[in-house]
Amino acid sequence: MEALERIVNVMGYFIMGAVAFFLVMVMFGFAAFGLAEWLCYVFNSRTLGYFTVSAVILLLLFLLFLLRKTLFRFLGGKILWILTKPRNEKEADQED
Repeated sequence: MEALERIVNVMGYFIMGAVAFFLVMVMFGFAAFGLAEWLCYVFNSRTLGYFTVSAVILLLLFLLFLLRKTLFRFLGGKILWILTKPRNEKEADQED
């Protein structure tokens, strides 16, 4: 029963993460369009504004690619912590 509870707990975290990821991506999309429109005004060129935002996004993707091992270790550590953390203080005291 304990394994099932932990699996359900992890699935809950994954679902919350997926919803948060979707909302962040929607907000990022609106912010990118807003930045592109503002840069269109600054550069007085719609093409240059949108290409500048595309370059920033590509730079962020390249940075994400460079840091992928660190991010995977961090996320893997969090998932492992969720799976192995004690459910309450009584369990934590028994382990010590």
